[in-house]
Amino acid sequence: MALWLNWIEQPPPKGQVSGSNPLRVTSFTKQWSNCFDIKKIIIIYLNIIIRKNLIMKLCSLCLFFITFCVQPMSAQNQALNITTSLAFHSESFLGLQNGLKSSDKGIAKLNIKYDLDNLSSQLAFSYNGYDKSTFDGSYLQYTTGIATYGVGAIDRHWSFSDRTSLILSHNARPTKSIYLKLKNRFGYDWLPSKANWSLEVFNGFAEGSLNETKSMLLGARVILSPLEGLDFELVQTSQWGGKGYGTGMSALGAALFFDTNDNSNSNINKMAGFGISYLIPSNIMPLRIYGQAVGEDEAGSLPSCFAYLAGLEWSNTKIKYPTTVGIEAIDTRIKTTTNGNCGPNTMYNNGIYDYINYGDTMGTTIDTEGNSLELFGQSQISQKINIKYSTKLVTINDKNWAGHRLSSKRQSGLINSLGTSWNKNNIRFNVNIYNQGFTLDKASIKNSSGIGFSSSVIF
Repeated sequence: MALWLNWIEQPPPKGQVSGSNPLRVTSFTKQWSNCFDIKKIIIIYLNIIIRKNLIMKLCSLCLFFITFCVQPMSAQNQALNITTSLAFHSESFLGLQNGLKSSDKGIAKLNIKYDLDNLSSQLAFSYNGYDKSTFDGSYLQYTTGIATYGVGAIDRHWSFSDRTSLILSHNARPTKSIYLKLKNRFGYDWLPSKANWSLEVFNGFAEGSLNETKSMLLGARVILSPLEGLDFELVQTSQWGGKGYGTGMSALGAALFFDTNDNSNSNINKMAGFGISYLIPSNIMPLRIYGQAVGEDEAGSLPSCFAYLAGLEWSNTKIKYPTTVGIEAIDTRIKTTTNGNCGPNTMYNNGIYDYINYGDTMGTTIDTEGNSLELFGQSQISQKINIKYSTKLVTINDKNWAGHRLSSKRQSGLINSLGTSWNKNNIRFNVNIYNQGFTLDKASIKNSSGIGFSSSVIF
């Protein structure tokens, strides 16, 4: 799976957290000099971001990480990693990257990751331009053997697509949850030695999903990798509990295993599906094929009312400018069955729960009753410079539903983006140009063009 993961701009693989090499005593002098470079970078950003309250917050962040830089910590079995990042965009666009949500224009982040033997922790602080400070990305976890136990606000991306997911993506803020992760090899003689499996189970809170109050979200994902380059996933989420609904063992068991259509736990909203990814051996064809199908409703304890995602990626690292190009299609439009079930706007909607956290869909960015077709690519121009490009044809609210979260009427058009990144040692800069050819009135996203930039420093 690591062959198609972008470790810099895309989220890290599950079970891992982005960071850098551990701080050591021998590198203190280098890190001290880095602090002065960081202060120059911060000053430049402060002159660009015009909100006075944001400036004050950024100044506080600057002082905070400079303090850690001046007095770093290290021991034989300890590791302290500090990452700071700033991002700003002149306009809001659907599906912004570089750590920005569609509703954000600017954000400052400080991540402090500390590991001690089997204990791992991260304190993640972020602030955007709307007086919102969060600790999204913070966690505390303990690993023993094949098991990891943890608590925190983990940003999950459950899909073999690097770009989005139908069930859990980076579109919404992460849920605060407790979780368990298991990972091991199969250990069968008739399977390759590298064949492995993993399991993640969590239970947390989704804000605003039950009549603008919180409910619980339970999720499980199994990944099976029987052959090198071949991966399968089984995924499920259940919205349950909340004000006026049961949270006992009966409800928990139904949320995990049982049919929830015809009993006292019929309020529970389940989504489930499967995914596949296959990387064809490079000596045959450097191509990866992947897909995901997720159903919104149950039929005999199995998912139905499916939405679909499918993509192709071609990569060539042997040419002068190593390049990856791909195409990805998503469709969240669901037709009415012959029995009168499912139908338009079924995806991410339920008579009791909305599939949202803090107002944003936890699945793909286009929300319910939409589709998209994207052509994308990335080229490495040099050891320090990469270029990314994308054009996406999008349809939002295909049935003109007034209750749609993004737009009160059908919208269709292109989203184009071009970006370049520069990386040297532990400092990275990104500059992006966007154009969106349609307006989303409920998301406050206009038909416009804009430029954005971001940077990150690891020390």
